Amino acid sequence: MLQTSKRARQTIASPIRKFLPLAEAAEKKGLKIFKLNIGQPDILPPVSVWQEILKLQKKDRLIPYAPSLGYLTARQAWQKFYADWGIRVKTEDIMITTGGSEAIIFSLLAVADPGDEIIIFEPGYSSYKSFAKMTGVKLVPITLKLDNNFSLPSAAELRKKITRRTKAIVIINPNNPTGRIYSKKELSVLVKVAKKRGLFIIADETYRELTFIGQRAPSLLDFPAVRQQVIVTDSVSKKFSACGSRVGCLISSNKELMANILKFAQARLSSPTLEQLAFVPVLKNSKQYIKKLNLEYRRRRDVVYGELEKIPGLTLFQPEATFYLIVGLPVRNSEDLVKWLLTKFNYQGKTVMVTPAEDFYSTPGKGQNEIRIAYVLNTKELKEAMMVFARGLEQYLKVSG
Repeated sequence: MLQTSKRARQTIASPIRKFLPLAEAAEKKGLKIFKLNIGQPDILPPVSVWQEILKLQKKDRLIPYAPSLGYLTARQAWQKFYADWGIRVKTEDIMITTGGSEAIIFSLLAVADPGDEIIIFEPGYSSYKSFAKMTGVKLVPITLKLDNNFSLPSAAELRKKITRRTKAIVIINPNNPTGRIYSKKELSVLVKVAKKRGLFIIADETYRELTFIGQRAPSLLDFPAVRQQVIVTDSVSKKFSACGSRVGCLISSNKELMANILKFAQARLSSPTLEQLAFVPVLKNSKQYIKKLNLEYRRRRDVVYGELEKIPGLTLFQPEATFYLIVGLPVRNSEDLVKWLLTKFNYQGKTVMVTPAEDFYSTPGKGQNEIRIAYVLNTKELKEAMMVFARGLEQYLKVSG
């Protein structure tokens, strides 16, 4: 009997994208949908990206393979970017990847074999569940709670999850989907445990500069004692509003680790030539653009959070970074609410698309009464979207009992 692999069957559909057919059907009926389900900013990327692409076209019409490690000029640009934000790295510690996703996959493949365990804090970026199935790695979740501001566990709690098969700890800081920033003091607990137990730390720092605190979030690269154990993954997608460019990077000063990851990079040949070169100018001069971006996202956060505070029965944490927030709802199943909003509800020809939070958890049953909202629309639309959502939730609670 012809059958696909177990890993393929067990990989989850993206919680962010799986309701797209329902949204498309609603739009065919003429409904306007406020799409707050995906981290796809409506803000234009820096003009210099397009200018650089035009320069490249005039210079050379060929589009060759890039080096598997990435062009030196691109890696030097990332080095300058990090230096501007107070982090010192060497060019040989940097690999250009096809988005942050590839950096994460390479990291998992490099530190763990099938059946090995990696500790992850939940809620966390949902794709880690898919990446774990693809690589054969077992995720061991530690649940962080909304009513405790998604605080990290104590060292004792963390140690309880470590077994002889534990190879690494994943930390997403700032966190997607919660918008929580973990301080250097909080991270030091994780660092001490990893140092003592000889574990890698995979630090997903995609949103490190997108904060509302006037400075970048702490990096795991700020801890010299574990430099050899830290792998940082990063991306241009969010910090430069360029999700489709698929340019990221992986950083580690562990030479053996990088030599082995290079083998994976060679197998996939290279990352996009034009895109990695197009971001060189903006990486070398990033602060002005990111400062404007943060001011805009703070305005958006304030609108969304302020409107949500008016709705009775919700549990909220005010994001400190990113453009996401998690909302605890007075419902049993947020996925049912999302489907209902797209198929059975509209207010003046409008409805809202958000993401159920269950798939941001690895523990079955967790997050069923939560949603993630991505505040990626302008403030006027966000205010209207929250009004429509409030009416939709009110009606849903009436019909669902």
